[in-house]
Amino acid sequence: MKMLENMKYALFAFSTMLVLSGCGDDEPSRSNNDDADISVVDSIAYQDSLYSWFMDNKVNREDSGENDSDLPDAGDDEDEAIVDSAVLLPPAGFYEPFKIPVPAPKFGGEIRCGGYGETVQRYENSWPFEEPQEINETMELRCSEFVDGEPVRTSTQTYFVSEEVSMPVVAISVDYRSMFDETVGYYRQGAERCYEEPCRNANYWQDRELPVHVEFFENGSRSAGKAWEIDAGLSIMGAWSRMEDKKSVSISMRKQYQDGRLKYPIFKTRPKDKKFKGFNLRNNGNRFVGDYIEDAMLSSLLEGSGVDYQRSRQVVVFYDGKYYGIHDLRERINEHFIETNYGIDSKVVDMVKHVKDTLSVSGGSADEYAKLLVKIHANDFSGVNNKSYAEIREIMDVANYADYMTAEIYYHNGDWPDNNVRAWRAPGVPFKFIIFDLDHGFGWDWHVNGFEYIDHNMFSWIKQGGHNECNGIGCFAEIYIKLSENPDFRRLFANHGAVMLSHYLTYDRVVEATNSMTATIPSADMERDQAHYKNGRRSYHAFDKTGATLISYAKKRTEIVRDEFREEFGLGPDIEVTITADGKGEVRLDDMKLPSSNFTGTFFQGNDMLLEAVPVDGAEFKEWEDGSTKNPRLVSPKDGSSYKAIFK
Repeated sequence: MKMLENMKYALFAFSTMLVLSGCGDDEPSRSNNDDADISVVDSIAYQDSLYSWFMDNKVNREDSGENDSDLPDAGDDEDEAIVDSAVLLPPAGFYEPFKIPVPAPKFGGEIRCGGYGETVQRYENSWPFEEPQEINETMELRCSEFVDGEPVRTSTQTYFVSEEVSMPVVAISVDYRSMFDETVGYYRQGAERCYEEPCRNANYWQDRELPVHVEFFENGSRSAGKAWEIDAGLSIMGAWSRMEDKKSVSISMRKQYQDGRLKYPIFKTRPKDKKFKGFNLRNNGNRFVGDYIEDAMLSSLLEGSGVDYQRSRQVVVFYDGKYYGIHDLRERINEHFIETNYGIDSKVVDMVKHVKDTLSVSGGSADEYAKLLVKIHANDFSGVNNKSYAEIREIMDVANYADYMTAEIYYHNGDWPDNNVRAWRAPGVPFKFIIFDLDHGFGWDWHVNGFEYIDHNMFSWIKQGGHNECNGIGCFAEIYIKLSENPDFRRLFANHGAVMLSHYLTYDRVVEATNSMTATIPSADMERDQAHYKNGRRSYHAFDKTGATLISYAKKRTEIVRDEFREEFGLGPDIEVTITADGKGEVRLDDMKLPSSNFTGTFFQGNDMLLEAVPVDGAEFKEWEDGSTKNPRLVSPKDGSSYKAIFK
């Protein structure tokens, strides 16, 4: 069938026509509907025929008020069947080979598919849908009804044929030539060949954004339909990892594609956070050749700590119906990240990128952050009750900074602190820092020059200023170098480090997170990804499918870091200290919210603690268990010490 051949060409040539009518009226986008019932996208038994489910009119019937008697009879000959005009195309999903009957116009127009363009489907570059379309292989299909040469409704659907995928699926429709052509394709190296990064002339280093249509299937091949779909822009991201066969991309929603935000609880960690302006699909960075989860796993350890990190989940990605393997779907770090996680309007957020001594922004301004760096450089922070230190604490969340720094030290990140630093602030919120890009952490043996990956002391690495030795004015490392002159900061930093290493950054937590994350990647999906990229993973060591190397590295990591703290701050041996609250209130340790109201941690002998009893829900602080009423109070704990705040 000539039309069918033309149609198959069109699936590639025209896969990203992002039409003015949005996502189509046959399956409204859930991204713009606050009241969308996401629970309706459940799952169906794999042996069920999704096409039969569609043809039995179980889609969009309750909303339309139609019943079976209102529907056309498909008859015995599917070639003669005419689909009800309310539906332009069958819903995207997982099928066995099937046939799409000829759609009926809803507005008296003409149904056409294919064509070429970037933002509007063009009548002159499309073909009429005049005979049934056989779908025998996985593909994406976009069709429109045209009235007077203009599209009045459009449907973009990805059909997975005889596919078995246990993981969530992200299907991306993109102009095939613009994305994958060997000469001009954005995903390709292009005409100029090179074999070592950085290939700055490669196509994938260009500053480009391609329009795409994205569909999400929560339960893989057992999904009853797509959970959501959006029109957006795609850009390739990352640095050296761009050379890999699997590339990281960012997906950004902009007004030129569609208004609003994606409203769906993508991440199970905090399901109430369901308003997103975009996300990343990451190839695990430089760890692409080594494992699936290192970066995502290490970041996840910080859940509950108050340190910002990118939530993530593992998914399988298809481009234009072609398999591209396992990716890490994760939050994007920009001003919209703050709106999602804090409910602060993104328009009032300053989001600063700090690389060596250079600042840039993705939102707001870097002026106040630059002033912070100058102020830190210009002042002396030595001595107790230091006025300059008190002023810095008004500008920067020093307590949060200590937690962030402890995490980076624990991760043993060699691509930091002269790189991969993000800071943000908003009205009433001092500067905080965000953990991200940890692929050079946890003993990665493609180490940064000057960073001995096994036993390099992280405090020495910080004071050196990392690989680029950026440790003077304008450098992130100088924040620690200068503030560590202050005894109150040193006490706070050591106590925060002790809590982080007692609860969040532990061997048991690494084991739990590694096993939990690995369990989301079934062996069949893992083997398919491994086979697909077998010749593209340039590595001299084995790929770790189980997370065993991560668990092994964590075995003694907490102990090593505690010894580095001991050396840096001149502290004594480990001691066990319990801090509790009786009644409606909590105890803050050097401005740190403890993991629980009855917390026992391993601290350092010789380091004082500043304890503050904080009542809640109208309660009042009465006294400490030992009878003291001083609040806050400075104590000198010993092994086995216990401090209880009593509220009334």
